[in-house]
Amino acid sequence: MRESDYQSDTDIITADDVEKAIEAKYFRESYLPLRAVDDIHKGQVFIDTRGEHIGQVNGLTVIEMPGHPMAYGEPARISCVVHFGDGDIADVERKAELGGNIHAKGMMIMQAFVSAALDLDEPLPYSASIVFEQSYCEVDGDSASLAELCAFVSALSLQPINQSIAITGAVDQFGRVQAVGGINEKIEGFYNICEHRGLTGSQGVILPKTNLNALCLNKDVTDAIRDGNFHIWAVEHVEEAFPLITGLPFSGDEETETDTLLDKIAQRIDTFHHGEHRHTSLINRLKNWLNHN
Repeated sequence: MRESDYQSDTDIITADDVEKAIEAKYFRESYLPLRAVDDIHKGQVFIDTRGEHIGQVNGLTVIEMPGHPMAYGEPARISCVVHFGDGDIADVERKAELGGNIHAKGMMIMQAFVSAALDLDEPLPYSASIVFEQSYCEVDGDSASLAELCAFVSALSLQPINQSIAITGAVDQFGRVQAVGGINEKIEGFYNICEHRGLTGSQGVILPKTNLNALCLNKDVTDAIRDGNFHIWAVEHVEEAFPLITGLPFSGDEETETDTLLDKIAQRIDTFHHGEHRHTSLINRLKNWLNHN
């Protein structure tokens, strides 16, 4: 309010004066956020905001640097690959000692939900590896567990994810999506990347419904949402998130004929068990080549 008073030319503080004060404060404190946008724009940090990819999703993080006056949001590319194994989901951040205890807890909860949803009588014949790409410092918190779940299901079902949507939210063992911190910074961080590249009208953020009462976004973001150029989708359960990013429901009724992600996962597991797996290992290809020669 003091700076708004300084911006005012009269005895009355108007909305324009408040906006000028906010913009001036952001100008003074936005050096690191703007450098992060430049790194992504120049391709030094890979973040895709268009197209589709299997096993890759845009998560959202909040960066707090010692000595920097403000926390800011930055998207993070979370990727997952699935390979032959015993059903284990490897958390690369944890194994590299770059993941905190809360992050590890979120990963284990996510694994428990997937195991319960698949309801298999035997271990999953695939293992997975999940990682925050281009992350060089400790990752903590469970706010990325929904994004990690989406990346894993995409890699397992071979169903691509819409890269114009970023995801934040924690999940419990029943698939409910729970509130996270730093929601405004996360949304604004992804918006800045999309706005820098040009808004397409299909970009936006999936967030927990319980976070709606904490939203206090800056004017640029609210104007873009109001004009339909940027979107927020509030979800209560993981099953609401999957159709938004993959175009397919996670599960469905037996009466409906629509394909589901669980159907695709079941088909892939069945194909593997019946020896019709199309992917041939390098060793087998070498053996076949030697036999033919």
